[in-house]
Amino acid sequence: MSDNLYVGFDLSTQQLKLTAINDAADVVCEETVRFSKELPQYGTFNGVITNGRIVTSPTLMWVESIDLLLSKLSAKEFPFHSIRVISGAAQQHGSVFWKRSASQLLRHLNSQETLKSQLRDAFALEQSPTWQDSSTSEYCQKLEEIIGGAQELANITGSRAYERFTGNQIAKIHQNDLPTYNNTERISVVSSFLASLFLGDYAPIDASDASGMNLFDIHNKTWDERLLVACGGETLREKLGNVEVNGLSVIGNVCKYFVEKYGFNPDCKILPFMGDNPSTLLSRKLCPSDVLISLGTSDTLLLVTTYPTPTTESHTLCHPISNQYISMLCYKNGSLTREYIRDTYTPTTSWDSYNTILRTVVSKPDENKFGFYFHVQEIIPFAYGIYRFDSGEPVDEFRDPNYNIRAILESQFLSMKARSGRLLHGQKIERLLAVGGASANDSILQVLADVFGVKVYRPRDGNAVNSASFGAAMKARMMAYGEGGSEKSEYELVASPNKENSKVYDRMLSTFVNLEERVVMTQGRVLTNSEL
Repeated sequence: MSDNLYVGFDLSTQQLKLTAINDAADVVCEETVRFSKELPQYGTFNGVITNGRIVTSPTLMWVESIDLLLSKLSAKEFPFHSIRVISGAAQQHGSVFWKRSASQLLRHLNSQETLKSQLRDAFALEQSPTWQDSSTSEYCQKLEEIIGGAQELANITGSRAYERFTGNQIAKIHQNDLPTYNNTERISVVSSFLASLFLGDYAPIDASDASGMNLFDIHNKTWDERLLVACGGETLREKLGNVEVNGLSVIGNVCKYFVEKYGFNPDCKILPFMGDNPSTLLSRKLCPSDVLISLGTSDTLLLVTTYPTPTTESHTLCHPISNQYISMLCYKNGSLTREYIRDTYTPTTSWDSYNTILRTVVSKPDENKFGFYFHVQEIIPFAYGIYRFDSGEPVDEFRDPNYNIRAILESQFLSMKARSGRLLHGQKIERLLAVGGASANDSILQVLADVFGVKVYRPRDGNAVNSASFGAAMKARMMAYGEGGSEKSEYELVASPNKENSKVYDRMLSTFVNLEERVVMTQGRVLTNSEL
């Protein structure tokens, strides 16, 4: 291995991942802990515990996963002493409520014991709210009313009020469980929580992750006092701490626990950790006409812009290392929903079987058939349930059920196409860059190319799947090499659009938007036209 290593962590919904790269930006090591498989004692399914619209993860599970992952590496004689810089990423919007005096526990970690044993009593909430939670609708509505409407809130924070956003989750605790709230010393987002463990002290929230809280002014890059008071009263600013607006600033050295237990270099620097979506963006060098699509547990569409143009259907985040901004669409029904359709409609519940049906049985789009697959509560649109239409009429099932295999992809990608057009302001997309677990599936990417009518590329270096941890490692490397990136970030062409299929999808788009509006109107919460 290289003398110098740069490490990126990613605490995602289902697993903790590490990617280590060298000076040349080559990946030299990757390691993973899968929560539900390797830590089954916490009772999670796909990394979370679901109780209706309440979706949480055990905070101690995340804590224990760190020692487990590093122990795996230690058994392989990984050279921890060669790590020069650490950064990290995590699922966005989730929160960790540290109990009063928890900072003292962090500052005095004993390398002879585990993190779990020492931090067992560190959390005011044992279950951390996650991005999949949708139980805070009433607090979202109140926040928008206080600030002057959904668009006004988006103008300030980059997004209208969303159920998963940290501010609304905090408001729920503040209103319903005041003793717990008052016993909270610090509220971290998941990325700053992870950084805090390596720092041995509370780490600041970085500006890109603060942008996903409905509390942060993305223009002035400060907390908005009105929003803080609305969500958590006069004490919330103190509980949140400061925001780090310089993503390449050193927030400290790795704490003694990791030096003594695993052999980390005591001079190993820690940079601010960030959300997984901004980190994914850092994993690649994007041209102005590029759009990045991450196909993972959640699906996201990201593009970089110089000036923020918030809407009520998208998110605008501060860029993690520059003065630019990120425009983003986020969908909760990503890979898990695709897997649900795969398991329901294929004889062997395998991707090989799925792809065969997609390429042969339902190889072309049918402009009369539309499906909407909100297997879990969706974000945009705010809808739940599975709906099918044939020639404009609702049906319980397609005459050929195999069409669900194509319709799930069409539904996801047509939604992205309709909404991304509003973010681009007439700018033409030249390339779609696909990352995330499902980007390994060429058949899925072919449908993506056909829907958008644009060529789809994938990272040539093979780091499309662990893009968030790789992006964090690249950020760590930037401390030594600047923001120039690496020639490793080249792409290979995976799918070129079938022109006839693309023409069909162009015709389908307006019908898709109208049918989606019909679906949304059946929901308990009706969105405005601007959100559809």
